[in-house]
Amino acid sequence: MAYMTNAGTTMNNIHPAQHRKRSIWLSRGIVLLLFTCTAAPLSAVGAETPETIRAAVVRFVRNHLPANASTAEIHISGPAPSLHFPTCAHLQLNFFGYGNPYGSQTVAVRCSSPSPWVLYVPVQLSMNQVVVVAAHPLSAGMVLSAADLSVVKRDTTGIGGSTLSNPQQAIGQVLRFGTLAGQPVTTSMLNAPEIVHAGEQVTLYAEGDGIRIATIANAIESGRPGQAILVRNMQSGRVIRGTVTANGTVMVPF
Repeated sequence: MAYMTNAGTTMNNIHPAQHRKRSIWLSRGIVLLLFTCTAAPLSAVGAETPETIRAAVVRFVRNHLPANASTAEIHISGPAPSLHFPTCAHLQLNFFGYGNPYGSQTVAVRCSSPSPWVLYVPVQLSMNQVVVVAAHPLSAGMVLSAADLSVVKRDTTGIGGSTLSNPQQAIGQVLRFGTLAGQPVTTSMLNAPEIVHAGEQVTLYAEGDGIRIATIANAIESGRPGQAILVRNMQSGRVIRGTVTANGTVMVPF
């Protein structure tokens, strides 16, 4: 049976030696295709080694760390020492999935030229920092004192919320929920204490267009700085909502 070639000739018209050359060329083409599509171990000659890949991943992760994680230790898993990839003209790195700057993440290392390949490298971060922890079991609603807190050095990558580095950041704050001894105290666990209490009289300020008017009001609700509460104007009897200020007064716009 005769097969047409691109030149319009048939395989029957091709000299046997030419036919053997064409077969060898096709076989080599198939081998080359398999070579570029597999991640089998290769000779270290003319290849990207595990060391060069790890160094590229470390630089990439370090460059994407936020300022408060700049001292984090970067731990790379793989690639295996015996695994080498074809030399790459330009390695392309990006996060695979969510680039968590405070814990586990995966970096995709890609090459498109001269031989395409891709490798996914697991990365783990660790940050040993000074953190404030509970000195003993603490109950919800407690106003924290210096005796309730301790300072330790700990890996903070797995801790949710913003940790504290100085006990003064927590002293006088109200604990929102109970905690065990040694548990880190974070900003999300704390509330400012109530400085306005229901039933007491407060100074009420109405402010707007460069004018401030002060009067006396009765607090209907308790509140912390920045919290909106209901108060009753003692002169007009009107109930209005105002915002508690840091010095214990209540402010309403007009």
